[in-house]
Amino acid sequence: MMLRDRFDQLLIVALVGVLIFTAVLMAGAGPRDDNQDAQAANRRFEREMLHQARVAFIERHYSPVITLRDNGSLPDALLKLEELSRTLPGEAHNDLLSGDILLRMGQFDRAVSKLAKAVRSKADYVDSASPLSERPLIESAVSEGLPLIRDRLRVQPDNLTLAKVLKDGYYLQSRLAGGCE
Repeated sequence: MMLRDRFDQLLIVALVGVLIFTAVLMAGAGPRDDNQDAQAANRRFEREMLHQARVAFIERHYSPVITLRDNGSLPDALLKLEELSRTLPGEAHNDLLSGDILLRMGQFDRAVSKLAKAVRSKADYVDSASPLSERPLIESAVSEGLPLIRDRLRVQPDNLTLAKVLKDGYYLQSRLAGGCE
């Protein structure tokens, strides 16, 4: 093939440029985007599976406590939670249910401390998008308990236990507002 004039030479250079550009696009950007999409889909799938497994675990172990709580047998529900804490030590849901029951019993100090401990272990409890979210319960504990604890601490400023409970309440308030650890 003979290049007759400058127009033919310019067309050949433009054709080579388009081929190089197409090769770069095919080699670089295309497969990486597909790979990133697949990885993101896998992470969402794994997260969903973990949430479903967690919900099934909670239902299997804590349904007797929830039944007792819902029937109004609050002391019996606390006893059952204490029994479960021996077989499932350190389980965050135990602290969450304890906080819920203590709040229903009007024991705000202990309820706020238990709820703060649960949220420190499992941040899903304040995440409104999580299937494990207990945000309304925690908001209720903060809105009802925090003013009472503050008032009592004004009367007893040297009470270190009450100061720690207030600190737990502020922690919950911060987490509800979107704060991090």
